[in-house]
Amino acid sequence: MGSRIACAAMVVAVSCAVFPAYGGADEPVATTRARLVDEVDRGLAAADARWAWRGWYRDNPSTTSWSSIWDTVHLLEARVGLQAAAPSAAHRQALVRMALGAERYWNPQLGNGFGGFATGYALRGAQGTMWFDDDSWLGLVFFDVYEQTHMTRFLDDAEKAFRFVYHVGWDPKGGGIWWNSQRTVKAAESVNPAALLAVELYEAHRGTEYLRAAHRLVAWANAHLLDRGTGLYDNHPNKGVAISYNQSPMLAALARLCRDGQGHCAEVAPLRSATLRAFGGDLDQPPQFDAMYLRYLLAADPLRREPRIADVVLSNARRIEQNATDQDGLYLRAWDGSLNVAPGLVSTHGAALEVLAWAAVAAGPQ
Repeated sequence: MGSRIACAAMVVAVSCAVFPAYGGADEPVATTRARLVDEVDRGLAAADARWAWRGWYRDNPSTTSWSSIWDTVHLLEARVGLQAAAPSAAHRQALVRMALGAERYWNPQLGNGFGGFATGYALRGAQGTMWFDDDSWLGLVFFDVYEQTHMTRFLDDAEKAFRFVYHVGWDPKGGGIWWNSQRTVKAAESVNPAALLAVELYEAHRGTEYLRAAHRLVAWANAHLLDRGTGLYDNHPNKGVAISYNQSPMLAALARLCRDGQGHCAEVAPLRSATLRAFGGDLDQPPQFDAMYLRYLLAADPLRREPRIADVVLSNARRIEQNATDQDGLYLRAWDGSLNVAPGLVSTHGAALEVLAWAAVAAGPQ
């Protein structure tokens, strides 16, 4: 997608309604959680008021076309986090409603009839460039929806997304998954979240084929994307750069494989250390990237044994609360308060809400 390519260029340059301020480190956990939940509730209502259009969303109020997967997946993940942090019938209903809407990205004609979730919304047939990583990310979010709702249709959606990425996007000659249907470059954005999704599907008893796929994806990423000098995964083979959101899904995949007795245990601590060394403070990559990084960083530590992980999530949530709102109370600034973001996008607002929702989870038990 053009907006994503622009964001990637920003990464190379950088690294290669009014909501209340954060209450501070001494604030009671229950107060922190309640405040964050309230902010996300109001932020989602503001998103619907500003960007909802003809049954779905558009990138900004001046456009007359639906938003792509990448531009709405953060809002959906924010609703997942909200239900995880503050389970309720109302939150669950809103989550299910949006997830059902996201199913309209499905296009049975993609991949010469294989079927996949299309970059464009509610369309059929050829649509130009399709981004395989869209299905990797949306598949992960559908799996998260399934975990919060226990509705197997969303587990089925996660499986369909993975199968499109893995069977249509995989290069049978050189291995790896293409970034998009132009098939010019392989991408960690496609491979690494797909590896985590494969592990999740295996754990959900969808078949050992997913375990084999997970091992295959990890092996390819380690051979072609892992920079042995930095200990981080670059976004492309050869002359790639390390991007925050390419690290945490792979870290979560490795940690879960280790927990399941499927190897890779020796790889977990080095990647966690390298990741927190590079992305353990104030994050400055595009908000959409850093939001996915933080969400799946939490997934890499489900038992909360590594306090630095919760700390980086909560500290960046604090920055969002303090710096990211504009004059209308929407989260449309960068997390340092600058305007170093594309203006007016629903995905920028959604990324902030995704972090705030999962920060409410990270804050501690209810």
